Amino acid sequence: MPGTGQFRPGKAANPNIGSSGKLEQVEEVRCETLCVGQEVAQKAVQALKSAHPYEEPAYEVYRLEDF
Repeated sequence: MPGTGQFRPGKAANPNIGSSGKLEQVEEVRCETLCVGQEVAQKAVQALKSAHPYEEPAYEVYRLEDF
């Protein structure tokens, strides 16, 4: 899902895009996936972190329960 993200790198950051202390707005793509099992979810997060150009990419993990 395409969109616009924004971030402000801290003074100690080494940003891939923009400058430390300056608010940046960039085009981004939101990607959602389903992972079956904790191990698979952990591997997906590791892959995201290793492939993403940001120092700290934003991500969320939700656990689904069957009641």
